[in-house]
Amino acid sequence: MKKMITFATAASLLLGSMTVPVYAASFADINTVTWSGFKPFLNQAAELGLMSGYEENGKRYCKPRNNVTYCEAVQLMYSIMKVYSGQDVSDTTVTKWKPVISAYNIPAWAYKATAYSLENGILTTSDLNKLQNGTKYANREDVGVIFGKALDTVKGYDVKSGAALSYKDKASVSSAAVPYLELLNRANLMVGDSDNRFNPKANITRAEMAVLSVKSYTKLTETGTVPPVTTTQTTAAGTVTTSMVMQNGDLFVTVKTATGATLSLFGAKGDVTAKYNGTKIGFDDIGQGDTVKVVYEGTTLDSIEVTYSKAGISGVAEEKKTTKETFELVEITSREVVVKDGSKEKEFRLDDDVDIELNGKNSSVSKLQDALEDASYDGTLTLDEDKYVLEIVAYMNENNPTEGYVMDVSDDEIIIKAGSKEYKYILSSDVEIEYDGKNVRFSKFEDDYDDYNYYVDLKMNKDNEVDEIIIESMEDEYSGVLTFINSNRITFQSGRKEHTYDLADDVDVEIDGKSASVADLREDYLDEKSYNVKVDLDRNDDVREIIATPRFDNNNDGELKDIDSKEIKIVVDDKEYTYDLAKDVDVEINGKGRDLDDLEDYLGEYTFEVELEFDDDGDVCKIEATLTEANEGELKDIVESKDTMTISAAGLTVELELAGSVDVTLNGDDVSLSELNEELDYAYGDSRIYVELTYNSSDKVKAIEAYWEDVHGELDDIDVDEDEIKVDGDWYYIDRDAEFVYKLAASVDEDKYSSLNRYDDDIDGLEDFLKDCDDARDTCEVALTLDKNNDVVRIKVTAR
Repeated sequence: MKKMITFATAASLLLGSMTVPVYAASFADINTVTWSGFKPFLNQAAELGLMSGYEENGKRYCKPRNNVTYCEAVQLMYSIMKVYSGQDVSDTTVTKWKPVISAYNIPAWAYKATAYSLENGILTTSDLNKLQNGTKYANREDVGVIFGKALDTVKGYDVKSGAALSYKDKASVSSAAVPYLELLNRANLMVGDSDNRFNPKANITRAEMAVLSVKSYTKLTETGTVPPVTTTQTTAAGTVTTSMVMQNGDLFVTVKTATGATLSLFGAKGDVTAKYNGTKIGFDDIGQGDTVKVVYEGTTLDSIEVTYSKAGISGVAEEKKTTKETFELVEITSREVVVKDGSKEKEFRLDDDVDIELNGKNSSVSKLQDALEDASYDGTLTLDEDKYVLEIVAYMNENNPTEGYVMDVSDDEIIIKAGSKEYKYILSSDVEIEYDGKNVRFSKFEDDYDDYNYYVDLKMNKDNEVDEIIIESMEDEYSGVLTFINSNRITFQSGRKEHTYDLADDVDVEIDGKSASVADLREDYLDEKSYNVKVDLDRNDDVREIIATPRFDNNNDGELKDIDSKEIKIVVDDKEYTYDLAKDVDVEINGKGRDLDDLEDYLGEYTFEVELEFDDDGDVCKIEATLTEANEGELKDIVESKDTMTISAAGLTVELELAGSVDVTLNGDDVSLSELNEELDYAYGDSRIYVELTYNSSDKVKAIEAYWEDVHGELDDIDVDEDEIKVDGDWYYIDRDAEFVYKLAASVDEDKYSSLNRYDDDIDGLEDFLKDCDDARDTCEVALTLDKNNDVVRIKVTAR
């Protein structure tokens, strides 16, 4: 819960009539000020009770960059003046001005301060619109006028009618404000920034308000003292935005740091040494755009080092500026590396002497090229100023599987096989190995892995090294890879050895956790399904129990990511796995026989969950796909009582769950689910209701955009002059306000129509689109929505 305490909005925050309450200042965010000189003023403002701050989660914050409202500024001024004058505003005065104040809906806590200001000419009634509702932020000029008038009222300061300002932006200050801002400048109560700009129209911040309030209070009472600035030496890096050598030889420099903060620093001639590449340079060698490292205390510069000179420094050897960027690596050749930057790919040219580090070891382009064929890697690229790659530090990313069969192991690395691919990981120096809850010596693991065919689960540390190996299974004389089974005997391979046992008369069989029979396992074996088996023997050494688990199914059930004729990618628990496809692959979609092309075509428009089966080589031989989300399709039914809807998509009938509340439109008009369902009664012949769906985080339909599609067919022609479209040989009149939708079928190469959005959403744009399709010899499929006059009010064109 957040509790905000604003300026003097409660009695505990108001200065007393004669005494000043003291608050201990301990702001958690005191170091977020843009200039360290603000700190003592913020602390003393809190100690004086002028600005208490904010309480959040048990801590106190000063929020120095927050803006101040007009009401808060007036209240602060009044609190200070009340202490100086030793008396509160009278009730008679408040009553006198209350009708006017209340008319502007000014907060009740600001009534006294506003009445005091009106009574003493600090505010006029025309100023009250700025205080209205108590929410408008005050600018620096207006606050300066309020405090200037107050000081003049209570102490009679010399406000000069012919005053002039020397600020660079003095032309932006209104003439009426000049005398009061000149007074504040002369009294050193409110001055400009390091660039001698007053910034009159900028909102005043809490930090700036603290300075003005404390200085004004001190000036009036002559009892408060601003504590000295206590700072510690700080180091920062950033870019020079201003660099000025003063007449006395001192340096003034502003530096924008990586966090966006701006440092304004002064360096005294003779006290500060400036360097570049280890060589001493003059202050005038430092320019805008240079990258620097500064050491400073408060606003005093102790040292400055130029790490990159934008204009170059005569007589000093240039050091090549480099940057480092990290991406997922896609591929690499002898000339360039391709990386993934968000959803897009980008290329970088390789330097002739590029250095490659792979999994912590010096490597080469060709070895990294081989590694990328089998696994997913991230890489930190060191780039020169021309964006040439000087170095690539590549390491396996978290998208790679960490479960599989051990193929090789040495003192510092392990290779596992998952599916049909092998993955290499670096071992930590203190890697631990566990089997069945017990520790295993590394030397034994290294000696036995080849004989016992370990299946392991690798646990990674923060450096992407394996620090724990859990042996999930191993092969011995009682377990291995099934190589033969009939009604009488079973044979399995354990490492390099083969074991054969007779079957008992009554054998218990379990396949993938489910009760089965010897005949079931025999049938799967004949279908070339690969199993690991574990057997239990009776006293005659006959097999009385067989437990069979698919060899390659540990990561075989997930969301389809990509597929082509050679491999398939799926996502399991946010990790991506790639498997090779067998020569002949059986494909089912929602239980119906399909082929790979169907699955590849539909993937662009639909979401599929897939379950994979593997052959003995670890290649995918069967894909069972279930369509789980369809972004569009033909509406078939809505059953509100069951919160379901049925659509036809990808040639399949798909039932989808509805969210508790569903937004529905039909031809752009809001309708209910019931009304949309009733419209289905009018669908006949070539007419249909086409829907575009949006899902919530629970994968339930939360929005339906429905359209009548009365005409379907190939786009033949467009007559712009007559506002007509020809579909399947028939002409239709187009309403000039018709909606135009351009789409690509999932099977169409996106690069071919990468600039679809250049077409205008009107009949002229449609004509241009048709020309491009004709040029490419593609067929455009069209769906038209007609109104009651049979005029076309919506055209959806799909390039196929």
